[in-house]
Amino acid sequence: MAYGTPKDQHSLQGFERELDQSRHPQLKALYRYWLVKCGDRPAPSRADILPEEIRPILPNILLLDIVGDVPRLKYRLAGTEFVQIYGADVTGKFVDEIDFDGMSELIIADYFKVVKECRPSWTRWNFTKDDGRWLEYERLTLPLSRDGQSVNMLLAGVGGGGLAPL
Repeated sequence: MAYGTPKDQHSLQGFERELDQSRHPQLKALYRYWLVKCGDRPAPSRADILPEEIRPILPNILLLDIVGDVPRLKYRLAGTEFVQIYGADVTGKFVDEIDFDGMSELIIADYFKVVKECRPSWTRWNFTKDDGRWLEYERLTLPLSRDGQSVNMLLAGVGGGGLAPL
């Protein structure tokens, strides 16, 4: 099922200026890697992303599957950096099942914007989890496309300060 179709990828300069504000070099490295893997396509496939080529940033990686007729996002992989930042392993869980406080709808909307537009997104998230701990992190979300026509998976990188008590 096609969830999104590639858009013009040649207008990424504004996005790159935003990403320059990131405090996390791992996110910038992931973006450069993704661009190389795109080649002349709007997005690379999951098969193009080789863990051995991005070993230093693997702890920062998230992979999300887009599943179902009514699309939902499911964490296929959550790197150890995200597990540390978030405070729990979310691998195998749906994004809409995770405690993102009142930010869940915005976080899910940001993911689906990448799916719909087949364009990267860089965001900063700050909120208090239900358990009372403050969460702060940056996320780079990148589209992946098996067929070059629709986004079927998301590759994300995270970096942040993690959790702190209130």
